[in-house]
Amino acid sequence: MRGLDVLMAIGMAPEPLRFADIQRVVQLPKGTLHRLLAALQRQRLLRFDDRTRQYHVGSRVFDLARRTLDQSGIIRAAKPELTRIARLLGRPACLYVRDGRDVFVLDFEDPDAANSPMVRIWPRQAVDSCAAGLAMLAALGPDQRANLIRDHSEASQIEVGIDLSRALGYALHTERDGGTTSVAAAVVNPDGYPVAAISCPFDGLDGKAELLHEAGRALIEGARRASGNAGMSQGVSHILPTAPGKIDPRVVPLPTGRDFMGENPVWSPRTSRLYWLDILAPALRFYDPATRLSHRVDLPELVGGLALRPDGRLVLLGRHGIFEFTPETEDLKLLVSPEADRPDNRFNTAAVDALGNLWAGTMAINHEPGQGSFYRITPDLRIRRTFERTGLPKNAAWSLDRRTLYLSDGGDGVLRRYPVALASGEIGQGSPFVNGAAEMGVPNGICVDSQGHIWVAMLGGWAIHRYTPKGELVERIVLPVPMPTNLCFGGRDLRTLFVTSTYLRLPPGYSTLAPLSGTVLEIEVDVPGMPPNLFAAK
Repeated sequence: MRGLDVLMAIGMAPEPLRFADIQRVVQLPKGTLHRLLAALQRQRLLRFDDRTRQYHVGSRVFDLARRTLDQSGIIRAAKPELTRIARLLGRPACLYVRDGRDVFVLDFEDPDAANSPMVRIWPRQAVDSCAAGLAMLAALGPDQRANLIRDHSEASQIEVGIDLSRALGYALHTERDGGTTSVAAAVVNPDGYPVAAISCPFDGLDGKAELLHEAGRALIEGARRASGNAGMSQGVSHILPTAPGKIDPRVVPLPTGRDFMGENPVWSPRTSRLYWLDILAPALRFYDPATRLSHRVDLPELVGGLALRPDGRLVLLGRHGIFEFTPETEDLKLLVSPEADRPDNRFNTAAVDALGNLWAGTMAINHEPGQGSFYRITPDLRIRRTFERTGLPKNAAWSLDRRTLYLSDGGDGVLRRYPVALASGEIGQGSPFVNGAAEMGVPNGICVDSQGHIWVAMLGGWAIHRYTPKGELVERIVLPVPMPTNLCFGGRDLRTLFVTSTYLRLPPGYSTLAPLSGTVLEIEVDVPGMPPNLFAAK
């Protein structure tokens, strides 16, 4: 305890202390204090400056802090939302967590950080004196709230604020001097318990009511997505601690930046571009191999599926339906909404068959298995629900003779094959094709090459696999990322495999172990793929 007292005295002091200053604070004998300081220095928890004769916090403390942040599932769940909200609202977005009766900022994104000389400091606050605390209080029961309210003389006023928060879905709080107003929404775990809150500050000049409520709606959506991410933080049951062998020399990381969750890559022969999604940004991404430049288009809602149209437009499968998207103007046009009656679901997959039909899967926003469906949508927008109560369906692929449908399900980690009649959409009884396992990960995205072999992104397995139509593993390409999500063929001769990946679902410590997680990879292979099919919706 004395050693901790010494460390805290130095760490909490407004400026570095000398030996006499420390002794005056902790009231220890000189000999005892010398021994404690030496021990703390030996463990690199303290550093002594010979020039100034002052003690400073050591490098080990910063390393421990970095590891703590790296291990935070809440940060990994909320980080994409902090980035998206800061960019959308043009102001800092903070992630607050509760410590007893206080809340403090665990992480934040500041859109002006690169252009501002100001360093922001986020002080600890009482849980009942800021929007972040009120948002978390509103998600608790009355008895739990009563134990946390510090100023009981204002309990009735605080309860009014909590009731308003529960009615709005987000909390508003203005400081007593009429200064900063903050808006916040709670992030909850699968049991509905508030584990954090996402908050944005507004100063007195720009805290107009319409701005606050517009921000509140954005924060609700962001907190809801972060809550779904938190619910899936342990969703990958199979992940290898290291790559299962030497990284294949054919693997080349592209200069596309880091996606939160890259998915659904599609090669466009018309534009010679690779398109894909960063689902949790959310954003449409594209890459031009000729210029080696990548771009992004921020999207207004979470989008989980992508397909091509013959005229160069795209089809985006979003939270509220299937849209036609024009890249040049960024216009969105709703085509059809198969699940308008299921507001808690979103689309998670898209694939087009050889006849131009769109096959699309849905899932629960909070990742609850068994809430989704699998649809076949014809070019004239007739909808057929082929599967009901699916787990977490990924993109489909078909055999060269068009008689077999391959579909992986993240709910149970199994890639299955089904007899199918494309013309009618009839699907027969499925059978396992690839089963996920602890030693190789679970099958996720898939594609088929010109020999009819099936390529599979093995989520958690640091690899992509190639299987014969009989299910025999004939090739494994080891990757520098543990969580490849999806893949497609592209390039001029369709001999380039493009592989998307994620870093959001990584366990603690993996962001250092696999720094390329979230980037797009390209791999030159011997057997070309098949040209992408196009959805010719009328």
